[in-house]
Amino acid sequence: MAEAQTVLTLDQCLAIAREHNLSLRAAENDVESSKLSREELLTTKLPETHLEGSAIYAPSSGHFGYDPIISNSGQLSAQIVAKQSVYDGGVRNLRIDEAAVDIGLRNKELRQTERDLVYSVKQAYIETLRSKDEIQLQQESARQLAEYLERVKQLSGAGSASYTDILKTQVQLADAKISLEESEQAYANAKYSLAELLGTSIDTTFTVAGTLSDLSSTSADSTLLESDDSLQTLDLSIAAMTIQRNALEVDLTRHELSPLVSIVGDAGLLTSRDNLRLPYDQRAGLVGYSVGLLIEFPFFNWGATDLRVQQKERAVSDLQFQYELLRRSYSSESKKLRSRLGTLRKRLAELRENQKMAEENFLMTKSKYLSGGALSLEVLSAQQLLTDSKISELETLAEIGIVAARMEQLYAE
Repeated sequence: MAEAQTVLTLDQCLAIAREHNLSLRAAENDVESSKLSREELLTTKLPETHLEGSAIYAPSSGHFGYDPIISNSGQLSAQIVAKQSVYDGGVRNLRIDEAAVDIGLRNKELRQTERDLVYSVKQAYIETLRSKDEIQLQQESARQLAEYLERVKQLSGAGSASYTDILKTQVQLADAKISLEESEQAYANAKYSLAELLGTSIDTTFTVAGTLSDLSSTSADSTLLESDDSLQTLDLSIAAMTIQRNALEVDLTRHELSPLVSIVGDAGLLTSRDNLRLPYDQRAGLVGYSVGLLIEFPFFNWGATDLRVQQKERAVSDLQFQYELLRRSYSSESKKLRSRLGTLRKRLAELRENQKMAEENFLMTKSKYLSGGALSLEVLSAQQLLTDSKISELETLAEIGIVAARMEQLYAE
């Protein structure tokens, strides 16, 4: 049954997750939306053209009504109107710059989403590997105890061992089987978590390839060379671009009081009600065009613009404070992770030495017991010590892999 399972490497898991992750797809949509927004702003450099049609009736009699010279008792029009901004105080260019920053920001956020996905997949993959290897260790422990139990029973039958030795061994064997069941459950849970991150059907019909030793020996070596003084993470880049975008918002707000100058032109049909009342051969022309200059100058808004500028400047200042706090936080975490990784690798070397001694101790104690030179409890303690040392090595390898993955996440740009 196990042979029919799909075997996934870490690279395959990452590729599947990148292909199916919905958060990544949403981040890609945000990038495309920002690009479309910038293209929309670029179109404002071209004249805006639209079709206008109107029919106006303006009654006039005696001293009531609009000036008949102007209103002509109403108008009828059907025109194509074009308007082109020739001066806006630099607002359009600022908005285009803001859109360009938005595109860069969305691309960084896309990279951030991918980076976090990679870390989560690696973390789940390492936990799956750890659980899988722990099952093998618990199976080996149960096998050792089962073999030892058979030897104790044989010695008991020959009168060389007591019945309590059998009971003690049976209790420890039962505990080993319980630990094995817990490891199997942890392995199933880890595979469910990994399958969820992969974005495919949530099941456990796969197994993972590779070893924790390989992951721990190839991860994070280059990141140890990074200097905290030159630390520039992806999150810091996003924070810096957010500050840049908000600074552009300050400039845009300042330009609210800039004058707007536009050229307006129209062409089409425009006539008055009075003109239409005249005989056909006496009517003035109906079709023509006109060109004009439109100037809009914001004059006074009770200081609202200055107040908005101050608010946005405070927001930029707050973002700068947050950036500095984030930089310090990452610098501190970088030091902690490097220290932790060094400590774990040193511990791993010590655990491997201890495991060799625990293996030797178990074999020697078991031999002594069989020859009557040791107690059964000493054998069981030696076996438990050996199992514990192997599990400690496994847990240390997994932690090295997770710390290394976190360092890769931290240093991603």
